[in-house]
Amino acid sequence: MRHKIALTALNLMTTHDVAQKLGVTIRSVQLWVEQGLLEGWKTPGGHRRITTESFDRFVSSQEIDITPSVNVDAQLRVVAVEDNEAMLKLYNFTVQSWQLPIKLDCFTNGFEALINITQDIPDALIIDLNMPDMDGFAMLDALNKSNILNQLAIIVISGLSNEEILSRGGLPPRARMYSKDQIPFAEMKEFMRGLLDNKNSLKAKN
Repeated sequence: MRHKIALTALNLMTTHDVAQKLGVTIRSVQLWVEQGLLEGWKTPGGHRRITTESFDRFVSSQEIDITPSVNVDAQLRVVAVEDNEAMLKLYNFTVQSWQLPIKLDCFTNGFEALINITQDIPDALIIDLNMPDMDGFAMLDALNKSNILNQLAIIVISGLSNEEILSRGGLPPRARMYSKDQIPFAEMKEFMRGLLDNKNSLKAKN
């Protein structure tokens, strides 16, 4: 709350603020800054700040109506596949702490997860590569053969090295890879927020 008050006092906005007001994705806002349509800069921590003055000018020049509309409130469905129950509890606790509209379904068995995904395709998949019975590589391969893989945002969390992963066929081009030793949950949260923004935008257009 204090952070928001400080930004308002300085006539600054975050990319998320701008995206929310205009009903677009955060990436769209970033591109507008890069193109000079909005005035902004990055903080030492890598976060963009946009001047309220340039936002007002942009809205006027584009004749955009920013009257508050009905909140679309899309829900993100995420499937997590991990044979370590302690890790699943960590995922559950962390996702709940984000206070985002995310429904997290957890599975310790790759076969059960695969059946669930084919019956109801989620928005994102968090997957471990080393699992008994059906490991992550086999599961991703099965999803690829079912033409489902390209419909998912994929987050791979593993203790395997890049060399070990490549020796077993590598990962899909769109997959995000995080080390199990140090999962960047703050980065993952922003990624999920971006997926929600995209889903809200698509839902609003329909």
